[in-house]
Amino acid sequence: MMETVENIGRRMLIYGFACWLLIEWLLPLEAVSDTTNAEVFMAFVAACFLLYLLRTPIWISVLIKIAYIIYALNSLFYHVSYVQALKLLFQEFAHHAPMLFTARWMEWTNSFRSFLFFFLLWVMAYLLHYWLFTQKRLFFFYALTVTYITVLDTFTAFRGNGAIIRLVVFGFLFLCFLHMERLREKATIAGGVRGWWGACLCLIGLAIVCGYVSPKLPPQWPDPVALVKSYAAVQEEKRDDPALAKVKKIGYGQNDSRLGGPFIADNTVVFTAEDEKRHYWRVETKDIYTGKGWESFRSEQIQSFGNNADLGYSWWSPAVKKQLMTASVHMKQSSFHIVYPLGLKKVKAKENVVYRMEAATEKIYTTDRSAYTLPLASYDIVYEYPTFPMEALKAAPPVKDARLLERYTQLPRNLPERVRALAKQIASGKPTQYEQVKAMEQYFHTNGYMYETTDVAVPGKNEDYVDQFLFETKKGYCDNFSTSMVVMLRAIGIPARWVKGYTSGRLLEEKNGKYIYEITNNDAHSWVEVYFSGIGWVPFEPTQGFTNPYVFAAPQSEPETEPLPEQRQPEQNRVPLDKVREQPHSAPAEESNLPLLSWKQAAVALAVLFVFAWIAYRTRRKWWPYATIVRFQYKWRKGDNPFAEAYLSLLRHLDDYGLKRNQGQTLRQYAAYVDDWFQTNEMTKLTLLYEKAIYQQEAAQVEWPEVKELWENLIKRTVS
Repeated sequence: MMETVENIGRRMLIYGFACWLLIEWLLPLEAVSDTTNAEVFMAFVAACFLLYLLRTPIWISVLIKIAYIIYALNSLFYHVSYVQALKLLFQEFAHHAPMLFTARWMEWTNSFRSFLFFFLLWVMAYLLHYWLFTQKRLFFFYALTVTYITVLDTFTAFRGNGAIIRLVVFGFLFLCFLHMERLREKATIAGGVRGWWGACLCLIGLAIVCGYVSPKLPPQWPDPVALVKSYAAVQEEKRDDPALAKVKKIGYGQNDSRLGGPFIADNTVVFTAEDEKRHYWRVETKDIYTGKGWESFRSEQIQSFGNNADLGYSWWSPAVKKQLMTASVHMKQSSFHIVYPLGLKKVKAKENVVYRMEAATEKIYTTDRSAYTLPLASYDIVYEYPTFPMEALKAAPPVKDARLLERYTQLPRNLPERVRALAKQIASGKPTQYEQVKAMEQYFHTNGYMYETTDVAVPGKNEDYVDQFLFETKKGYCDNFSTSMVVMLRAIGIPARWVKGYTSGRLLEEKNGKYIYEITNNDAHSWVEVYFSGIGWVPFEPTQGFTNPYVFAAPQSEPETEPLPEQRQPEQNRVPLDKVREQPHSAPAEESNLPLLSWKQAAVALAVLFVFAWIAYRTRRKWWPYATIVRFQYKWRKGDNPFAEAYLSLLRHLDDYGLKRNQGQTLRQYAAYVDDWFQTNEMTKLTLLYEKAIYQQEAAQVEWPEVKELWENLIKRTVS
């Protein structure tokens, strides 16, 4: 029998809502994780529900989904023919299968992670299909989605305002729709669908209006991230306990599209290094500023070099004096990239490894000969340690390379004008590029900017990350300082880029002429590199509390620039959280009084009261009988004998139920009528006891416990 248009429309609505609900889980991924190309996964989810809607045979549906997964993986990672892509997928699965059972998850390749993610989405789509069309229930998954969004909004840079509004409006409509579908199957709302929809729309609309016009109070609870940090500080001695629940901590991460917000310290060791010099450890650079964070320049160009082979990469011109150094790195956490100092020449490991450096980011990955990622436990490096001549830096002419300027002076069109104005003001009167850069670097040390890790703002939808830090908060950590310096340099036409990696870490000891450093997640850092014509990229350090580890050599006739007195270890700038919490928060006396309601707020309050009163009246038959039972049970516990009053209350309930007592009808006749209706004799028994108590003055002999069960049974029969 052909399906009706109404049923098809109903199924389309259900699958559309389910698809949207699952996509809400994918939308935050690019902001809170290293996931990119989320639209590929969203398209897969939409395809899954479209196949369910069309009632495609299972074997055809499976083939289509597998074909899409192979196509997506090949487009994102393999870039070969589809037959070869299928072969590579089988090889990857065989290679990674043992890791599934040995907890070596950090060694998975991105392509294999993506394959597993596709499979997870496939399973989730099937579960939603089952819950919707078999159970007609989705409240648990809906509640889980709301919890997921609120947790991300609270503890990460993701802003879930729009997602919460969508979940409240469309989610409530969807739940109401599913509830009516269950009632429709039971044939309990025939002809009453419009009434149900009307009530649902009124309540949802009222909730939205109340939320919009009601006063918005400031946060009433302490910052949850800081609260977690304080808990972690209390449990510091237990931090190595594997059973201890972990929270998000500071450390190197790949996604920098949304910067800002507090972080939690993490002393987990990432690697140790035996080195001859103190320097920063680079991981990658990023060059596209979006107004909220950083993204990488899109380029497929990769430079490969072999084990212990010369990198063949020129870092500086001959004008820079360089010393050849060696170092050994011992990784404590598995990763698929290496950390290296500026001026890298060679990398040597025990494994048969190939190093692949992305030209756009200068990030170096480690792979085997088949291009599969291969994490290294340790490796040796050879690098050049630079000494930058200040005389040559001051004499460097303005950069003329058009392509380099276009890439490294990029700024968003909506960058606030006052950021550009401040940059011009700082550089004013400085004749050389070097002096302008140094003025930018020192500006943060002399104008009240503070190093802060807990009370750090996240820019709103219409706010710029740099503008907020420079003019509003003036508090932040390395990302705030380094990003602001890069943006201001670009605003005056000086090419600059943002660099991520680690500081030199903590010196442990000196051994055989080398220094042993320990680098933890707390040492994750970002800084600035500026391009000088005839020299190359030169690092600068604007962050309050940090000192540039590289040497800037002054001419013999000029004394070297003394370090700023503000420069010290960042820990000295941090205020312990318990001291912050102990500070009293004084407020004017009048703020403790309740504010007067405006006419809009009063109208909303009256409307809410009216709606609740109307709902309570319309549903009185469902709740009022139970309220009556509770009330008389309470009176009996106080020692009263409520029998006569309870009997009259029963008569009112029966009348409201629809069993009207006719004029002139005796209580016994009415009791017989009630018993005949309910097919019982309880009302007659109760009426005889009532007459005995009233007319024969034997109320004292009729105890409430004796009649309570009869009375409760009749009261409960009036529930409808």
